[in-house]
Amino acid sequence: MNYSHSFFCILFTASTLPAFSQTTPPAAGYDAASRACNAFSGRVMAGGKPLAGVSLSVKGAMMILITNEEGFFTLPATGTGFPTLTVSAAGYAPQVVTLASCAPATVELQILPGTRIKKHGKRKGQITKTGE
Repeated sequence: MNYSHSFFCILFTASTLPAFSQTTPPAAGYDAASRACNAFSGRVMAGGKPLAGVSLSVKGAMMILITNEEGFFTLPATGTGFPTLTVSAAGYAPQVVTLASCAPATVELQILPGTRIKKHGKRKGQITKTGE
């Protein structure tokens, strides 16, 4: 099993971040601990299994990440504090998560009631909605 931490990152606009110098005090909300992180990473799981293709949007930035085939994601550090992510996937309840450290995070998504994952047939792993 290959556990590479590759990721997809879509930037819609370039973000402008304040420049910090010794003469300029940090802006409100600046967190020196998060500035020490080179990147934030983690894995999205459901029922103990990794989820590929999960969307993670970053609050306050026009950026969307997509988990790789093993459920991993990596977010470059922005220097504006610990990021808040909205994690969503078809058939699963969305979750809002604020990363609190540089350590890799694990996000566990819960399947929505009435959602069934087809395990046999031509489309293995397909998510279908049942009419309950």
